Amino acid sequence: MTKAPFPKLPRGLGLRQRQRADGTWRLWWEPSAEQRKHGVQVVELDPNRPTWSKREAEKLKTGQAGEPARRTASGGRTIDALIAEYMRSPRFKSKIKPKTQDGYRADFRVISEKWGSQPVALFDRPVVYTWYETLYAKAPTYAGKIIRSLSVLFSYAELIGWRPENSNPCFRLSLEPAKKRSRSASWAEYDALIAAALKLGRPSMACAIALATFSASRQADVVSAELEAFSEMELPGDDDAATQKVWVWAYVRSKRSNAALIPVHEEVAPYIGAQKDTARKGQTTLLINDTTGEPYSGDLFRAHWQDIRLLAAKKMPTLLHPVLQFRDLRRTFGVWSRAGGAMKEDVGDVLGNSAGTDWQLGEVYMPAQLTTAMRAVGAIQRPKAKGRKTA
Repeated sequence: MTKAPFPKLPRGLGLRQRQRADGTWRLWWEPSAEQRKHGVQVVELDPNRPTWSKREAEKLKTGQAGEPARRTASGGRTIDALIAEYMRSPRFKSKIKPKTQDGYRADFRVISEKWGSQPVALFDRPVVYTWYETLYAKAPTYAGKIIRSLSVLFSYAELIGWRPENSNPCFRLSLEPAKKRSRSASWAEYDALIAAALKLGRPSMACAIALATFSASRQADVVSAELEAFSEMELPGDDDAATQKVWVWAYVRSKRSNAALIPVHEEVAPYIGAQKDTARKGQTTLLINDTTGEPYSGDLFRAHWQDIRLLAAKKMPTLLHPVLQFRDLRRTFGVWSRAGGAMKEDVGDVLGNSAGTDWQLGEVYMPAQLTTAMRAVGAIQRPKAKGRKTA
């Protein structure tokens, strides 16, 4: 026999509980007679979360919970059923990248927890906007993200006939735009991160930090970087008869699926060289876990990054105020390159705003693009130490 959600039910909220034959408990909210006149019906609550259920009952009693105004037979077309249909569809499996799929799954779990049993057809804009405002009060950026994922579901519901055309209740809600991050690292913070990675015995993470900073690359691309993707290329020099050799990293960006051909900065070259020199037999990725010798998973990489940041923050507390995220290293490239005199267009070539579609077929246009990328990468120069004499 399991314990009752409430030893004694709170009075005046409409909460009800009953033990089933198998020993489990049912917890639900019953509307008042006046609410029933307006079509409001019973709402199931969670017996395993009595505190949350009590808050929901308080909102339902005052009409602030954002529940659909009425509940009718859904024919099985609930939010949970819609999520399942969408995740089984080729639209989800084939057209959305695995990393993005993971993000949707996380959002869908939140949506399911709140609305799983509700009929898809009964949602309207006021219901969705009320929920958005509730989420926004706690986490503004996260609120917009959840509503956008909910919008994806409702758009799919229209395609499969579960809602009328052009009836997506998430449209035209005038959501607050997400605040753009402006955080970038200072040279002192960068040096502290590198030193912390090496002190913890994680040279592969030092390489990852350097590579992300000096190539403006995303975490997914850094983690999956292939050993064979780093090679030496010959380019025309200033003199038409001369050539120059340049180490480059050639890959396809995970987010936009466009080609990248990034010159290797002198700051990151030693770390890449060390990884290549110590590569194990059969190793294909540039970075592997320094302890296990296996490629990094996303979770393990993030855990190591957090450990490194915490250690580095003992020397550079600014790393936590505001907190520097790994993705901010990409922005750091742009800040440092522009500070060194690079043009926005050149920086854009490294960031991926104007790269080609196939670097292997880029014999005509890629040398020019690589030249602009070299200008952006080469513009980053470590500041001279104060008091150091120069010739």
